[in-house]
Amino acid sequence: MKTHITTLNNMAGTASLAHRRVLKVAQSIGCHEMGLSFYPLKPDYAKEIDKRLDGIIAPLNYGDIVIFQYPSWIGVNYDESFVNKIKSYRDTKLIIFVQDIQKLMFDSEQAILDMEIKTLNKADLLILPSKKMHRYLKENGLDEKPVIYQTIWDMPSDICFVDHAVTRCFHFAGNYNRFPFLAEYHGKTPIYQYDANKPDRENDDSFCWKGYFEQEKLMHELSKGGFGLVWSDDEYFDRYYSMNQPYKLGTNLAAGIPVIVKRGCVHDKFVERNGLGYAVDTLDEADKLVQSITDAEYIELYRNVKNIQKLILDGAYTRKILQDAIIEVLENACTPVENRYQDHI
Repeated sequence: MKTHITTLNNMAGTASLAHRRVLKVAQSIGCHEMGLSFYPLKPDYAKEIDKRLDGIIAPLNYGDIVIFQYPSWIGVNYDESFVNKIKSYRDTKLIIFVQDIQKLMFDSEQAILDMEIKTLNKADLLILPSKKMHRYLKENGLDEKPVIYQTIWDMPSDICFVDHAVTRCFHFAGNYNRFPFLAEYHGKTPIYQYDANKPDRENDDSFCWKGYFEQEKLMHELSKGGFGLVWSDDEYFDRYYSMNQPYKLGTNLAAGIPVIVKRGCVHDKFVERNGLGYAVDTLDEADKLVQSITDAEYIELYRNVKNIQKLILDGAYTRKILQDAIIEVLENACTPVENRYQDHI
């Protein structure tokens, strides 16, 4: 029996990067890569899909385990065809690691969500980002099945930044046009924004565009000091951020800095319980809080983050959920054996 894990290739961006990071951890516990290649689906894809999938799943044998990093980002039709192909192999166990749902990301039509749930219902076990997303999917037709919840995005790396200054600023990586709060904020604590596209807003005392940094260079920049800001405006927060795993959180903690998160997000309890920063309701509250904490309190936050930083850089959280998922899907496949000696006890 082998365990395979899908990975998206030939596509740039955070989604592909997340796949590669999970793959790196999965390979450390003996999983084998099942590479998917991004390509535009054509109207006649149904005629060609079987041939493509036969090549992709050639290493698959009866009784193997497949961890599908979902979505593939090729298309919902592709995802359904891929899952059907996997499940056509006798005794194959399918774990779907849900990293995004299109309806939540883009507020797409209900028909797309219905197709996604149809695909998820074929899993033997799901890895989901939060209990809130689980409830949402069940309300929209998800069947009862074993579920494991992701803790946080890991950032496996051999580089560990440990030198941080007491700096009162916010760091935010994200597109200016997608997050209107960047235009509206005018607090004493400046927001440093990281993105390739120059925003409409000019730099001032409350805002500074820093440009684009590759991942490790970004982590080095963040590590100089300040708070990582994991934030969104109300509509996007209610629809997406409150139930999905933000990549920003793992990046900030991997850089060794504390965070400010919006109360009600997936991680507010995690952040508060481990002393990794603060959960607040408004940016005005966050601004006043950062301006008021003492240097000693700031340094204590850095000490707390250091412990979690080690786990994130080691891929510990991802390793645990993958191992737990593999164990549970196999245990659930076991057939109970009658105890012949029950009458003699």
